Amino acid sequence: MLFSVALYGALAVLVLGIAYKLKFWLTISIGHGSREYSPGRRLAACLSGLGRSLASRRLGPMLAALVLDGLLQRRSLGHSPWAWAAHMLIFWGMMGLIFLHALGPVLIPSFTATLNPWLFLRNLFGVLLLAGAIMAMWRRLRLPGLKRTTHWADRAALGILAFLVLSGFALEGAKIISAHSFDQMVEEYGSLSEEGDRAALGQVWRERYGVVFPAGQVPAGQELMERGLELHQDSCVDCHDRPVWAFASWPLARAMTPLAAWLDAVEATAWLWRLHFLAAFAALALLPFTKFLHIFTGPLLLMIRAAGPREEMSPAARALVRAMELDVCTHCGACSVHCSVAEAVKHVPNLNILPSEKLLALGRLARGKASSGQVLETVRQGAYLCTSCLRCTSLCPVGIDLQDLWAAMKDDLAAVGFGPTTLAVAQKAGEAAGPSRSALPARVRNEGFQNGLGLSVQAETFRGCYQCATCSNACPVVFSYADPRRELDLLPHQIMHTLGLGLAEEAMGARMTWYCLTCYRCQQACPQGVRVAEVLYELRGLAAARQGQGESC
Repeated sequence: MLFSVALYGALAVLVLGIAYKLKFWLTISIGHGSREYSPGRRLAACLSGLGRSLASRRLGPMLAALVLDGLLQRRSLGHSPWAWAAHMLIFWGMMGLIFLHALGPVLIPSFTATLNPWLFLRNLFGVLLLAGAIMAMWRRLRLPGLKRTTHWADRAALGILAFLVLSGFALEGAKIISAHSFDQMVEEYGSLSEEGDRAALGQVWRERYGVVFPAGQVPAGQELMERGLELHQDSCVDCHDRPVWAFASWPLARAMTPLAAWLDAVEATAWLWRLHFLAAFAALALLPFTKFLHIFTGPLLLMIRAAGPREEMSPAARALVRAMELDVCTHCGACSVHCSVAEAVKHVPNLNILPSEKLLALGRLARGKASSGQVLETVRQGAYLCTSCLRCTSLCPVGIDLQDLWAAMKDDLAAVGFGPTTLAVAQKAGEAAGPSRSALPARVRNEGFQNGLGLSVQAETFRGCYQCATCSNACPVVFSYADPRRELDLLPHQIMHTLGLGLAEEAMGARMTWYCLTCYRCQQACPQGVRVAEVLYELRGLAAARQGQGESC
């Protein structure tokens, strides 16, 4: 009775949770203009776009994305083999347990949990899932970038996975050695007619299946063994393979053997069974409200992304996809670990600078849970420190278009009076106008700069700079000033831009060039491999050489 109530209760919560998520995706608004589209228009636009994609040449890329990126996690492999291995173990372990264990009796007509291959596969997928959860937790504890963005929900998710697997192994191990479980099996399925049949069959199950009987209850004897083998052949062999195939539960059962009598006395198999299944039902009920939902939404989003660029999507469909992306994120931290401005968190105590935390903030903003001025200010700071380098979007293993969401976030912030600050507007205007300072000497042309100064080929990597400002955000000198533009003249990324324009005199005259600590943080953080620190170092050397020759800088 308890089992049925828990199962149907969990299924009811699951269905209601999915309905709630669909309502959220169809009604929530992210970005300017999203509120104009009703749930009906959003759903119709998505279904129409899906139909066109399935009937076009894009079907091939969509299926490739489903297999390579969704099932084989190709995008994770590109940035971290360790993360890829953890994701693959968790994904396939969970899928195997769901379809070949939890749903086995429903999907497979000949399914019998105590026969192979199900006995072996249940342990295999359980071990895969447990290993993946351990690897994921170890990675979060080992990498500082992940450790600071790990929330209680991340630990809880991995803890639930580990608990489900370990409780399942403990239940199976306890049942293997339990004389009480043996008696229940004989009573329910056996056809023992003679008085000594239980002892005879018990001898076989003690020797071959590891059951631990109380002392003197199952006597030994060749004749009894032969009778037991006959009974086993008639009643048991068609439904039970030897438990050694349960390669994870069997060693655990052997380790629990000294406690067998006590475990039977406290009915351990009964409460372990309830604990395991109630935990499984709880996980099922919570699926729509946790990161586990991405098991289904992740492959779907990857297929949507493969169907075409976001710009070609209808505005109504884009509104739905943006809302769905908030629930696709697994909080794996790949975007934050490789973020171009992650270095800035060391100087600015605001985790909303990091993409994974900024996405959580966007979710709170969309749900109306980030209304106070202080909260919105921290969200704004994170939004406008972004350099739009696209690294987070290109690395996201589930295909979230983070750059599109950041643009939408800025629209929403502006709508509630938290648009770009005056300093940010001035910065954009200054970058658009190009570097120019009246106090600096006259500009020299690019040709004269190349021939006259002779920067090394390695230093000429400044040509690869595309003004993402990652170097400036990583620079401790920049963060040591309240107004770095006034104190340093030019920031590191502006110096690279200045050199690209051939303004060598301005680059050498900037105080940033001379205040550089040569700590190489800028150079290590640059996504384009620009040798920023070495460029600044060479500029100082060249300026000093020119001074020695009597020239002015």
